[in-house]
Amino acid sequence: MKFYLVGGAVRDNLLGLKEKDRDWVVVGSTYKEMINLGYKPIGKYFPVFLHPITKEEYALARTEKKNGKGYNGFLCNFSKLITLKEDLYRRDLTINAISMDKKGKYFDPFNGISDINNKIIRHVSIHFIEDPLRVLRVARFFSELNKFNFFIHKSTLKLIFYISNSNELLYLTPERIWLETEKVIKNNNIYLYFYVLYKCNALNIIYPELNNLFIKKKFLFYFNIIFNNNFTWKNNVKVNFVFLCLFFYDTFFSNKYLYDKNILINHVFNFCKRLCVPKKFFFFFKKTYKVLRKIYFFDKCNYSKLFLDIYMIYDFNRNYFFVNYFLSLIKKFFFLYFFKNKKVFLFLNKYLINILCIIKNIKYKKILNSNINKINIKNEIYNIRYKKIYNFLKKIS
Repeated sequence: MKFYLVGGAVRDNLLGLKEKDRDWVVVGSTYKEMINLGYKPIGKYFPVFLHPITKEEYALARTEKKNGKGYNGFLCNFSKLITLKEDLYRRDLTINAISMDKKGKYFDPFNGISDINNKIIRHVSIHFIEDPLRVLRVARFFSELNKFNFFIHKSTLKLIFYISNSNELLYLTPERIWLETEKVIKNNNIYLYFYVLYKCNALNIIYPELNNLFIKKKFLFYFNIIFNNNFTWKNNVKVNFVFLCLFFYDTFFSNKYLYDKNILINHVFNFCKRLCVPKKFFFFFKKTYKVLRKIYFFDKCNYSKLFLDIYMIYDFNRNYFFVNYFLSLIKKFFFLYFFKNKKVFLFLNKYLINILCIIKNIKYKKILNSNINKINIKNEIYNIRYKKIYNFLKKIS
C-alpha cells in the first residue's frame, strides 16, 4: 500500500501557491483494508475516505470507462492492481496529473511539470471528451491561472468545442454547475471564465442568462471592469454573485430593470432554482437589489431615512456580517461611471460604520418596559433611531 499526494495540491505547490485541499491516491489497497485502518468512507460512486486524524481525502487508485451520459456516466475499476500511472491517466489536465510521494519525489508521466513551466493548459488524453464538466473546469483554470499567463492549448480547445457542440453539457447536474460557479466567483478574473465558455459555444447552454451580454457587447465593458483582477473582491462570494446577477438578460443597467423590480428578481430566482443555488445567495441578492434601487432613485436630501432604510432592509442588528458585504458593493458601484447618485455611495461608505455604532448604543429599555403596544413600539424605535442619525448628520454637515 502506497500513498501519493495528487491533483491541485501538487500543482499549487509547483506554482508557489498556498495549497487549498490536499487529496491523496492510495495504490495497492482495498475498501476493507482502508476501513480496518480507521479511514471513514464518504464516496458515493467510488471509494473515497477521510483520514481519521487530518480529515484529508484519500481515494483508491481507479480507472474509468464511459458507459452513460454526463459527469456520472462512468464505470469505475478500483482493483488493488491499478497502477499510479493508470489513475493519473484518467485525470483532465496534465497540470493536475502529477503526484508526489511522502518523500517529496514527483511522478509526472504526462509532462505536467513541463506544461506548468511553459504555462500550458492541456488535456491528458482523448478521454477528456468523456466528461462534460471538464469544459467548465478548463474555463475556471484559465481564469484562475491567468495571473501566471497560462493559455489553453489548441488541441484542448478543439476538444472543448467538440463537447460543447454535442449534447453532453445538457447532462451536467445543477449541483455540479453551481459548485464550479461558486469556485469561480470566489476568485479573480471571473470575466475570463465566461469569456472562454462563450467562445466555445457553451455559455448559452450553461448560463443562457449571460449569453446576450457577449453577443450584443453593450455592457461588456462594465462586466469586464467589475470582474477583472483589479476590482473583484476575492472570496467575497455573495458580493460577486450579486454583480453577476445584475448582468442577466441585457443587464440591470437597462431602465426596464430599474423601473420594474420584479423582472430581474424573477430571472435571479429562476437561475437559483435551476442550479440549486443555496437560498442565502438569493436572500442577499433580493435585499441588495432593493437597496440599489433606493439609491438609484434617491433624489432628496433625506440621508437619515436612507441610512435607516438600508439598516432595516439588511437587518444589520441580526446580520452585522452583511456590513462588509455592503461596503464592498458600494466600492464596486463607484467604479461604474454611468451609475446615478455616485455621491450617495461616497456618503454611505464614509459614515455607515459611525451610524451603525450610534444605533447600537441606543438604549431601548424604557420603551420596551412601557405599556405601548407592539406597533407603536416599532414606530417609536424607528423615530428614535431616525432622530439620532439626523442629529449626527446635522452635526457633521
